[in-house]
Amino acid sequence: MDTPVIQHWIVAVARAAALPGADAMDIASDTPMSGAWAYAAMAAGLSEDDLAARVANHYRLGVADLASADTHARKLLPSRVARKLQVIPLRYTDRWLWVASADPVAMEAEREISQVSGRNIHFEVAPPGALADAVDATYPADTEPAHQLPPLEKEAKGGPHVLVVDDDPDVRLLLRQALESAGFRVAEAPDGPEALELLAGDDPFDLMTLDLRMDRMHGLEVLKTVRSRVGLASLAVVVATGSDDPSVEMELFEAGADDFVVKPVDPRRFILRVQAVLRRRSSIHMEGFI
Repeated sequence: MDTPVIQHWIVAVARAAALPGADAMDIASDTPMSGAWAYAAMAAGLSEDDLAARVANHYRLGVADLASADTHARKLLPSRVARKLQVIPLRYTDRWLWVASADPVAMEAEREISQVSGRNIHFEVAPPGALADAVDATYPADTEPAHQLPPLEKEAKGGPHVLVVDDDPDVRLLLRQALESAGFRVAEAPDGPEALELLAGDDPFDLMTLDLRMDRMHGLEVLKTVRSRVGLASLAVVVATGSDDPSVEMELFEAGADDFVVKPVDPRRFILRVQAVLRRRSSIHMEGFI
């Protein structure tokens, strides 16, 4: 007795949308995404863009506008992940990342993107061919990492070393407690000058959390100083800002921030964001040797 073939999810979409020829479609679940889309579009007499619109409508998702993808969003998803999953980050907030995908029901992909970005994921739909071109344009294969990153060293006395920089002692205490409970080693600085002094010391840091608005030295000035120093080029930086203004977030990314959190800081989300940044930097390090 023959084992029934499990149909690709796109067949169910085609039948639910009453597309022409849907009842006769026969696409196995393990068919590559590009092949499944091409077959379904041809069988229904649609372009792949039209099929994307039908898929998006079925799942009540948006159709991805790949041409308008925010160039800063790519910092939240390493090339290795984007290429493996064939996805493009489109735009972001402190809590969400919108991602273009030809497979909006891929739960494992959603989980992996969430882990590496530290955000909730919302898919929008794009045809696989257009996505492949967009991935190649966004993550050129010959692009080298901006700098080689050493592997994170977890010493016997603790995990990755984090410097918390904030002029509010209550915020420093909150972040220290959250980090130490998650296994990090933590040092504190109440302002930019002291932070730069600690960063120049003999005990290197893996990541710095940086308050944006400080009286003695603005966080953006601290960030630009860090990025101008060769010895600190590999330091991961997460900025804490009281603003959710997209122009501020853009300025932070352009100055070299790896990510940001919006105050008041939620400790759980903060830890997820720190872990995601370190995971991305570790991934970039690996890409440099592939």
